[in-house]
Amino acid sequence: MPNKKTTQPTQGALFPVHPGCPGMDNLPLIVHPEGAIEVLVPGSVYQPLLLSPSQQDIDVGPGKLDEHEEAFVRDLICRLYPAGNHPKSDKMPLKWGDREVWLKRNIEKRDESFRLRVDDSDWFYPDFIVWIVDYATRMQTFGFVDPKGLTIGVGAGWSDYKIVSTLYMPHVVERQLAASGQEVEFEGQKWTFRVRGVLVSTSSFANLSAQAKFNLNDEDGKLVTPTEADFKRGRIVFQKVDTSYIDEVLQLLTEDSAVDHLLSRSALLFDNSAYFIPSGEFEHDLALRHQENTQTESEFIAALIRDYTKPDSKGVYGSWASKNRRRQLMDYAAEGKWGFGAEKVSDIRDHPSPCQELWKRKQKSEKKVRE
Repeated sequence: MPNKKTTQPTQGALFPVHPGCPGMDNLPLIVHPEGAIEVLVPGSVYQPLLLSPSQQDIDVGPGKLDEHEEAFVRDLICRLYPAGNHPKSDKMPLKWGDREVWLKRNIEKRDESFRLRVDDSDWFYPDFIVWIVDYATRMQTFGFVDPKGLTIGVGAGWSDYKIVSTLYMPHVVERQLAASGQEVEFEGQKWTFRVRGVLVSTSSFANLSAQAKFNLNDEDGKLVTPTEADFKRGRIVFQKVDTSYIDEVLQLLTEDSAVDHLLSRSALLFDNSAYFIPSGEFEHDLALRHQENTQTESEFIAALIRDYTKPDSKGVYGSWASKNRRRQLMDYAAEGKWGFGAEKVSDIRDHPSPCQELWKRKQKSEKKVRE
């Protein structure tokens, strides 16, 4: 069967053209639903300025925030500044502890806007850039957040281009930026630069978890309903009435999970200019999947998410993948399948690293065929 993998679009830079940052005056208020708090929107959220055109053929944008975008901005500010004393100027960052947070509106289909794409999908323009600067660790996180109704907004579930762009493409972008020699240097010191995203679901957990397109494989390979913790590992958090979900958003932008590590290694695997040497069970399963792959990159990533996002009863990720590889290992048993001869079934059943062992035996078998 022919391989369906497509050429990965090259990012090259975060923005097609350099964005400008004009001054902001007469910024709009966001009114708290209870009427108790009014939040003056930071200047960076509205770029360019909201204008009233005198001519109908002038496109001035970006237009008002919709209710979910407005809620995200309000909740972020109220979470960081419960006393209501946040900075309003576009020249001043928000503060998250000792870290700076620069919030910017990202306008769809503008030349200066940030965008991502996987396979031959449409470009994904997340609604907000949340740039986090940590001077203590010399870490800059170029974060993006997109509040969206996911029941309808991501029709393909885990393989939808918006989800794959959020989970996986940041790792691809990091590799491409590194390959192009771009480094972040400030005051004579090199900084670590990361790209990470989060989808804020405006659809409720009850509605989203009922969608079969978001089911995950449990340790026995049975499709089951994801929990909120599973969605979070898939970089989806739920917009709630209170502001507590903002903590989850900021955590996801600045901290990686085992799933993120797996996706980072997948980006290396699909990089034709890099050489991938698997290490450990996860990476040997990745290498096997890539060798067997007849899927698009989006489908490949979606299959990983389904197999590795839900931990088993012991908190171990990828149990189903290991069980599946152990079953396949029977085909490569010494002296034939099912342990006839020198190797017993128990030798395979109790093997501590079935993915790595299957990889080795497949490589050996293929080498014999070539000879």
